[in-house]
Amino acid sequence: MHTTQNNIAAPSVTIAPRNPARGVLTFVVTLTTFKDTRSYPCRSLESATKLVERFIAGITKPARPAPQPETTPAPAPQPVAA
Repeated sequence: MHTTQNNIAAPSVTIAPRNPARGVLTFVVTLTTFKDTRSYPCRSLESATKLVERFIAGITKPARPAPQPETTPAPAPQPVAA
């Protein structure tokens, strides 16, 4: 029996603090998709959080609402000539 294994990972986000020098705190944001993994340095937790929010917004696009049919009034009945 031949089986196919599809390794598709869910997107993930990691925010990790780094201390490059004494008294300095930076953050590294790691964004992982099924295609690749990328890391971005950030100077503050706020900028790291904004980066993560934009990443998540790009992945989880809201579903489009179903188009509502336009309601047009029914035409008035026309008198019939005999």
